[in-house]
Amino acid sequence: MHTLGIDIAKLSFDATLRAPDGTQQHQVFSNTPDGFDALAAWLAPEASDALHVCMEATNVYWEALATFLHARAITVSVVNPARIKGFAQATMQRNKTDKLDSAIIAAFCATHQPTPWQPRDAQQQRLRALMRHRDDLLQTRLQQQNRLRDTRDDVVQGSLEAVLAVLTTQIAAVEQAIKDQVARDATLKANAALLTTIVGFGALTASKLLAECGALGSYTSAKAAAADVGVSPAQYSSGTSVRRRTRMSKQGKADMRAALYFPAITALRHCPAFRAFGERLRQRGKPKKVIIGAVMRKLMHIAHGVLKSQTPYDPSKVCGHGASPT
Repeated sequence: MHTLGIDIAKLSFDATLRAPDGTQQHQVFSNTPDGFDALAAWLAPEASDALHVCMEATNVYWEALATFLHARAITVSVVNPARIKGFAQATMQRNKTDKLDSAIIAAFCATHQPTPWQPRDAQQQRLRALMRHRDDLLQTRLQQQNRLRDTRDDVVQGSLEAVLAVLTTQIAAVEQAIKDQVARDATLKANAALLTTIVGFGALTASKLLAECGALGSYTSAKAAAADVGVSPAQYSSGTSVRRRTRMSKQGKADMRAALYFPAITALRHCPAFRAFGERLRQRGKPKKVIIGAVMRKLMHIAHGVLKSQTPYDPSKVCGHGASPT
């Protein structure tokens, strides 16, 4: 099988085609529709045979190309950059260039044959675009609020207040568009309704989870779902003397960890089952941040179970029999 490693950036991408015997061809293309067509023409002889394409999940630059290749019935895998970095270190790579990176990705693909990527449907893509736009608007509003707090000039204050008014209006409009998008799609609507049965999960948190984690119920396990978000524990011990404190791995979707923080606080404050869970951890000497992280992880496990089973949240099944559902 031929493998194609792609090191992608905003304006261009390096592609290394690796044959089964290890020989390689390299080319650079523009990260544009014309560049995609040029890549397809370059791959024409191999595309008719078995071909596996690998690229890193770098920002948002990869998705258009991955979708283009998938539409042409080419197997595509989108890999966490940390896996490629680890593979390069394991093979004693001492240099780093775009050309070399694409060759390393091709070799990783041939060695590990990662899971094929499946594109989201149009409704999920639109929901994700709206949620990310809302996040950007919220960040911009916070920046302008900080500037307004620090300025003493009347003209600047008036300008910032006008900008903030526009941002607030746009945030409200985007949030309404998110609600409309969820209500318009039967699957999204049903899954959002299930997620909002979980304590601490509101409509926007449910929408965020559906936008960023896609088909959450299709993960192989609840642990895999938690690991994808980066809320799984990372242990570090060796022999009898090395015992570092267990921490949250944070190797995953940072924006989803941020979205889970306040639901975890809400669960600890208002749900008897989670309060009891947090108290058990506190009695074992766990600090407050560790307890919050453990609740975030449990919420991801619950969200996975709710969507996989397509049944509403039941505290008695998660936090112990007899737990109150409020």
